[in-house]
Amino acid sequence: MDAEESLGLKELTEGLRRSYIDMVDEFYAVGEGYPYNNVPLAQSDFAAFVRELEDEKAGIGLPPGIVPQTTYLLVRHRERVLGEFRFRPTVPPPYLSNSGHVGYNVRPSERCKGYATKGLALIVERARALGLEGLMLPVEGENPGSVRVIEKNGGVLVRRDADPDTGEVTSLYWIAV
Repeated sequence: MDAEESLGLKELTEGLRRSYIDMVDEFYAVGEGYPYNNVPLAQSDFAAFVRELEDEKAGIGLPPGIVPQTTYLLVRHRERVLGEFRFRPTVPPPYLSNSGHVGYNVRPSERCKGYATKGLALIVERARALGLEGLMLPVEGENPGSVRVIEKNGGVLVRRDADPDTGEVTSLYWIAV
């Protein structure tokens, strides 16, 4: 990551449509898919997709037990979407262990450049401004890259849980803010 880069978190707007869709397309091109948001809606009616994210933030139309979240995009130079950070300020148990306060992904071509670390640091700043004590972040399976990102932001391992059906391990990290 170049020290001169202009990085910031922005909520999705129509002006970022092309860059957002380009990021999603990149995930599909490398065979990862994009299960984080309603991609078919984003591709067919972007304005409706933006409204859907605004409703998620406001807690409108959410299924029972699903908490409001704000979707931020990590944007370079105000136009290139590098990744997506989903921030849930309030997460009651048992969802704290499953979803945590933050979920994020960085476009494949921009990984290993410090963007996830910087984006998470910006989310930590927002959490601090809201007066949160800390953030819980789950890491599913083996994901040393995410562990490094979380630890660089002060995260410490709290515990590991194994799914009784699949045996898949989720590691829970806490970042005090």
